[in-house]
Amino acid sequence: MFDTLTYVTGNPGKVKRFSHYIDYPLLHKDLDLLEIQSLEPAEIIEHKAREAYKHIQAPVLVEDTSLQFLALGKLPGPFIKWFYAELGTEGLCKLLTESQDRSALASVHIGLYDGHVLSIFTSACEGTIALTPRGNGGFGWDPIFIPSGYHQTWAEMSEAEYLATSMSTQALQDLATYLNATLTSSRVRQ
Repeated sequence: MFDTLTYVTGNPGKVKRFSHYIDYPLLHKDLDLLEIQSLEPAEIIEHKAREAYKHIQAPVLVEDTSLQFLALGKLPGPFIKWFYAELGTEGLCKLLTESQDRSALASVHIGLYDGHVLSIFTSACEGTIALTPRGNGGFGWDPIFIPSGYHQTWAEMSEAEYLATSMSTQALQDLATYLNATLTSSRVRQ
């Protein structure tokens, strides 16, 4: 059992979202972690969690998101951060200009590592890529992703709609359940 968790991310918006689900002492640390290059999110999250732990020397939470344009195979996938940084949302939309297939898969992997055990929580959301960016809410590539069954991008949605459709919601709920079970188990043993 651990007293606190350190969430390693450079995105304060993600910290706010985590605290909406996780009722657990959560610290925030902005570290620029070395990330391996892989199209396999599980490999990336394991490396990222171990790397974060080396710096913090205490239980850590890390997250890695992926956005696949199905017409492009597994790309941009886990490299979405770099595609977004280089191309912006307009450029991301243009990647599919010549394609009839605008379907996409947004996924998240959350890693919890205490120096001994790595637990990974994942979730995904199917959708499409908008023709052009729309909306001012959210962050990152939210203005281009339209979840299946909706006509709005995540950036156009209210916070309630966003939380109801976000790929992170299920993973965060699974993490919260795990933490609550761990906390309960620890209290029973005491």
